[in-house]
Amino acid sequence: MKNTIPKRTAIITFDYELFLGRRTGTVENSVLKPTEKVLQILLMNKAKAIFFVDAAWLLVMKEKNVKEFKMVAAQLKEITDAGSSVELHIHPQWFKAAYRNEQFILNSEEVYTIQSLPEDEILTIFLKCTELLSEITGKKPSCFRAGGWCIEPFHKLKESFRKTGIAYDFSVVAGNSIKEGKLYDYDFTKTPRLPFYRFSNTVNEQDKNGLFLEFPLSTYNSNPVYRIINKALLKIENDMIFGDGIGAKEKSFLKRLLGSLSFSKGMLMLDKTSSFLFRYLLKTHFIKSNLLVVVSHPKIISLQSLKNLDFITRRYKTLNAGNLDNFILNN
Repeated sequence: MKNTIPKRTAIITFDYELFLGRRTGTVENSVLKPTEKVLQILLMNKAKAIFFVDAAWLLVMKEKNVKEFKMVAAQLKEITDAGSSVELHIHPQWFKAAYRNEQFILNSEEVYTIQSLPEDEILTIFLKCTELLSEITGKKPSCFRAGGWCIEPFHKLKESFRKTGIAYDFSVVAGNSIKEGKLYDYDFTKTPRLPFYRFSNTVNEQDKNGLFLEFPLSTYNSNPVYRIINKALLKIENDMIFGDGIGAKEKSFLKRLLGSLSFSKGMLMLDKTSSFLFRYLLKTHFIKSNLLVVVSHPKIISLQSLKNLDFITRRYKTLNAGNLDNFILNN
C-alpha cells in the first residue's frame, strides 16, 4: 500500500563562500567540486535548496581573478537552472582583502560586520551585490543571510533591504548566542520561537505588520553526550571535509573543551554531523516540526554531509526562494 502521509517541509540552505581564516582555500576544492556533489543529490532526489552566495567575494574576484569568477558564475547559473535559488550573503571582510601572487589574504577581524560601515556605504554594497547576482542568474535575490549571523542591529540594514527588494531573512540561530566580547558576537536568546515571523526594526521582536519575514535556523538542545558520540562516530568514519582552507575564529583548546562540556542550542547542520546523530535528531527533537531550516557550507562538506543531504531530501518536501510566498499563504 502506498504511503499517503504528506511530507514535511525543509528549507536547505548553503553558504556558498571561501574560508575566512588565514587560508581561503581554492575555488575548485572549497566551492566548485563540493557544490557539484550537492547538485547531483538534489537532482537525483528532485529537491531544491537556497544558496546564499557571498557576493562581496564575487565582486572582488570579478576584479582580481576573472577566470575563477567566470567558473563560479557558470555554476551559479547551473544552480538556478536546476531549480534552486541563488540569494544574497555578504562578508564585508572581502572589501579589505589583499591580493598577492594570485592569492587573497584576509583579515577577518577588520570590518567583520557590515553594520560597522556607514549606512550609505551599506546601501551601495547591497545594490552592487544584488545587481551582480541578478546579472549572473537572471533572477533578483529576495533572501538574505548576514555574514557570521550578524544581522543586528538590523535598523542599519532596513533601508538596504527595502531598496533592493529583500523580503526574507535567514540570519537568526534560534535561541543561540555568542557573548565573548568579540566582533562576531550575536544574541538570539530573545527571538520569537516561531517557524517564521514578520519583523520590522529588529529580528528580536515579532511585528505582524512588518515588511520582512524571518526564517530562523532550526536548533535543538545539545549536550555533552551528543557531542562526544558525534565526534567518535565522525572519527570512526574518518570523515574529512573536501575544502582546503582554514576558517576564522579558531578557538583555544580550553575553549573547545569547555564548549564540548556545555549545554547549548545546536544548529541543525548537514556538516560536522554524523549520519546517525542527524537521523536521531530528526526523529526526536524535530519529530513535530512541520518546517525545518537546515544549514550547510560547501567548503566543509564531507561524505557524512552528503549522506545527510540525501536522507533529508528523500523524506522532506524542499523549497526554493520562489516557493516561500505560497508556503506562507498556506501556513
